[in-house]
Amino acid sequence: MRFLCYTTASLMRFKKVEGIDYKRGAIEYPRKLTASDRHHLLTKPFYNLAHKHSRWQGNGLDEDTHRHFCDFANLAVALALPPGARILDVGCGSGWLCEYFARFGYDVTGIDISPELIELASERLRNLPFGSDHETGTTYRFLVHDIEAAALDETFDAIVCYDALHHFGDEQAVFKHLSAMLEYGGQLFVMEGERPQEGSTTGEELRGVMERYETLESPFARDYLLTLLRENGFAVVGDYLSVNGLFERETLEENRLTLLETPAFNYLLCRKVSTTGAEVRDSRNPGVLHARISLQDEFVSDITSGQHVDLRIEIENTGDTVWVVSRVAPRGTVRLGVKILDENNKVVDEAHGSPPLPHAIAPGEIINLRVTRPAPATAGRYRLKIDLVCQDVCWFEQHGSSPLLLEFVVHESDPPARSNYA
Repeated sequence: MRFLCYTTASLMRFKKVEGIDYKRGAIEYPRKLTASDRHHLLTKPFYNLAHKHSRWQGNGLDEDTHRHFCDFANLAVALALPPGARILDVGCGSGWLCEYFARFGYDVTGIDISPELIELASERLRNLPFGSDHETGTTYRFLVHDIEAAALDETFDAIVCYDALHHFGDEQAVFKHLSAMLEYGGQLFVMEGERPQEGSTTGEELRGVMERYETLESPFARDYLLTLLRENGFAVVGDYLSVNGLFERETLEENRLTLLETPAFNYLLCRKVSTTGAEVRDSRNPGVLHARISLQDEFVSDITSGQHVDLRIEIENTGDTVWVVSRVAPRGTVRLGVKILDENNKVVDEAHGSPPLPHAIAPGEIINLRVTRPAPATAGRYRLKIDLVCQDVCWFEQHGSSPLLLEFVVHESDPPARSNYA
């Protein structure tokens, strides 16, 4: 007889139905699907809307499918990986997320415990009629692997756990193995729904899936998920809400959109910042904010009015704090600060966040940037000052960090040649 588990762990995760071999259920899951459901696995997130679940009313995309399409785009933007980066999809299922990233030219590995799902994933990408461009095929592989038992003996640039962690019974082992497959500074993106309340509609649906398919459906309490990340050396550098859709202009109030409810999903962009599990502070609650900023090329110090100051710099995080970045620059995010000062030390030009830092930067990490600013219109001697600013907290220089200072001269441009014709 099956009964519900009421252990302390159930306060951290949704209560599982006892008496089920969930690992076997995960392996055998595809065998319990109808022909229609199996086809859906090959085409997900696309599917024939004629077979829409009864809970979704009306024409067009259902809410879940809409979210998946938006999530994939948001994932690619948040990770901001260079071409050819190596991505691991943990709990890849039928490979739908792997296909998405492979089409962008990434080197993708998908792992799952179910041999039949891995075969579906292989079939899915094997049948693609085109590569990532007109000359290059897609780069992918799929492996039958139990992430609870061991890590792969290799590392990746990024790992994605998209709606998968709640299927694993031994979350402590999973997070340990995720950390082992990332070098220092490597990225982990986690998308997970939050643990529903007992007796809620969502909770009853999860319980029904466990009983029908014998797969574990045990989402995490948010605080527990954050604790697991921290204990395994990860810093959350992006904690997002996904607000998808088109909205009537009339719903805006002072250019702000009011949410009817907070989406019950965690979108967490993480970076590995510790190999010991020790907590590392970030710039929202900073410790030491220090940077080494150095010139990479010879600096052209004689410039004509109308030209640009143009240089390449290298920046190293030499403090003890992870620099969090954001396109909208909320408090505690780190941005580049560039000033041009005249001979009287008066600021004649100032820019923050241009160019933006490419990603969150852990202590010891190095990035390279190209800085371009228009030269002052007036001839004279100037100084270029490059520092970092922790938004609404301080300039790094105020923490004892040394900015990059460069002197240059602006000359008047030659007047245009006079024409001999009236």
